Amino acid sequence: MADHTADHVAGGPPPVDRSGEGGEFRAADSGGRAHDGFRYRVPLTPAARPVDGGFSSRGSPIVPVDSPSPAEEKRTDPDDPDNLAGWVGSLAEVKEGEMIAGRRTGPVPTVPPRPAVTPSWLSEDDEEEYQPTRGDLRQPMPTTTRAELISQLDALALLVELGRDYFAPQLIERARRLLTQAGARLRLSADHTVVALAGGTGSGKSSLFNALCGLELSRVGVTRPTTTAAHACVWGTEGADNLLDWLGVPPRYRHSRVSELDRGESDLTGLILLDLPDHDSVRAAQTAESDHLIRTADLLIWVLDPQKYADAAVHHRYLAEMSGHGAVMVAVLNQVDRVEPDDVEELLTDLRRLLEDESGVHPRILTTSAVTGEGLRELRQLLVETVADRRAAIERLAADLEQVVADFAVYGEAGGTAELPPPARSVLMDQMAEASGVEAVAEAVETAYQRRGGRAVGWPLPRWARRLRRDPLRVTQLDFLTEDTTQASTGPVGAQRAEIDTAIAAAAEAAAGSLPDPWPKRVRAAARKHVEKLPEELGSAIAATIPEEDAPFWWGAVRAVQYLLVALAGGSLVWLALLLVSWVGGGLVEPALLFLTAALTGGALLLGWLVGVGCRSLVEVEAARQREYVEMHGLEQVRRITLERVVAPLEEELRNYERFCQALEEAQPARRR
Repeated sequence: MADHTADHVAGGPPPVDRSGEGGEFRAADSGGRAHDGFRYRVPLTPAARPVDGGFSSRGSPIVPVDSPSPAEEKRTDPDDPDNLAGWVGSLAEVKEGEMIAGRRTGPVPTVPPRPAVTPSWLSEDDEEEYQPTRGDLRQPMPTTTRAELISQLDALALLVELGRDYFAPQLIERARRLLTQAGARLRLSADHTVVALAGGTGSGKSSLFNALCGLELSRVGVTRPTTTAAHACVWGTEGADNLLDWLGVPPRYRHSRVSELDRGESDLTGLILLDLPDHDSVRAAQTAESDHLIRTADLLIWVLDPQKYADAAVHHRYLAEMSGHGAVMVAVLNQVDRVEPDDVEELLTDLRRLLEDESGVHPRILTTSAVTGEGLRELRQLLVETVADRRAAIERLAADLEQVVADFAVYGEAGGTAELPPPARSVLMDQMAEASGVEAVAEAVETAYQRRGGRAVGWPLPRWARRLRRDPLRVTQLDFLTEDTTQASTGPVGAQRAEIDTAIAAAAEAAAGSLPDPWPKRVRAAARKHVEKLPEELGSAIAATIPEEDAPFWWGAVRAVQYLLVALAGGSLVWLALLLVSWVGGGLVEPALLFLTAALTGGALLLGWLVGVGCRSLVEVEAARQREYVEMHGLEQVRRITLERVVAPLEEELRNYERFCQALEEAQPARRR
């Protein structure tokens, strides 16, 4: 059925060339010349019929509504104060001749004016008037190539890998979702640009969609919600099916512009235009579908109407969360035909204020009307430029990536470094050696060697004499305390667990105390990874450095000499005693023999004592050497185990932090590096 045309009065939009057939118009410039580069269809709404002789100055109908009677006021449905249901029912009585574009027309009731509500952000005491940003608010993004984007996504994947068990679960989930989305989008058609028309109930998305497509593809009406599923109009279908499958657009709602009549729109080849369900729909499934497509579209066009352009759901739930997406977002103030010309600039000023202050987003702002065709040329030209650039998909993913990566910055500094300071490393080694008892073990080895050597090569007479003395430990049955003092421990030496924990904690604090959370905790956990087995391992390693307790061969020779000297001294002493007895008894004893025997006895005793003293000195020298050996090799073992079990895991975690900081720097856009 042919569309009816609408007459425009002076003061309305630019004149329109009506030479096209089937309701297709060509906008004319101020000189009356028709532009061949743009053709659109003007879908007329039921409100487009003249009432009482004319339209408003912008082509908006003036429809009087009779005041309801008191009885009717009592019957007013509180859920339908404007009686829209009654108006929809009256459409059945309209004659077929009054149908426009397959839709029945009729008088549209106007909504009674509501008192103006002063926004909370504006008060009478405010002396400063808002000054909008001059010029185009669109935020250009630095050029990001496909290869650079892939490299940044790889860096994001590393951030997720390093923080999956420690960072905020919501952030990790967002990053994983972006990686999945980006991987799928980059694998699909790069020759198509997905542009989505998003908005709330009654914003005119479907009418704008139909006007841009030039066909009545998406149903419009007063019943809400009208758009129950996403509709897609495709210019150039080759390679688009897989992309539409990924977007989730049902095949029955896919419309192609590839006929002979569409050759004049070849500049839009590669465009996939989506009409989304209302984001504020009462049906959860439609809201979820709208949210999904808002997250995946390459270019997002927010369609706002003059009545609900300040809707908090749009600015806080969507736009504020996309504050860095100005390059891939357009704000369209639609249905400006319903607003007086003098009020449009005021609405745009307030919309700019909301976008800047409330949402923090700076998109390009356009005004449109699907009824009069105002602004459609500019919107279509924007789509042509976007399709020609073939960069919207990359820019959208880059904007999403920048937003996610910015939230990772709380966990590290781009290009940051961390290390275990050398003084802290040295202190750790000393504390671990002290906790392991290396010095005590070395002293025990020295003492044990001295005791064993003294017993082996010392003069036996003093030792025998000491045994004759009364030992209080033996009397109290505590002599076991001295029984093993001649033997060094050959089993594991138990290190002090508490001292080890203190040393590890101090080293971790010195290395990661200044890092942001959760890195200090991660570094401490890495350093304590082997703390349960560390005391036993340290003790076994130190015990392995203790020399075997085999006596040197010369100890036996010295002992034999000592016993011979004792025997010689004893024999000489007995002979001397006999000579003295004989001499005292008047026997013939030569004095020289008596002195010789005494000298032999004394010499044997003196020689034995001197041999004992000299050999004990040799034993002490050897004991000191063994002490140094145990201490040196014990410290080496402690350092080795500390490096393997404490320092290496600690520094590995510090390397993870540096890898995180490097990946954070690589994932950021070039302008932030």
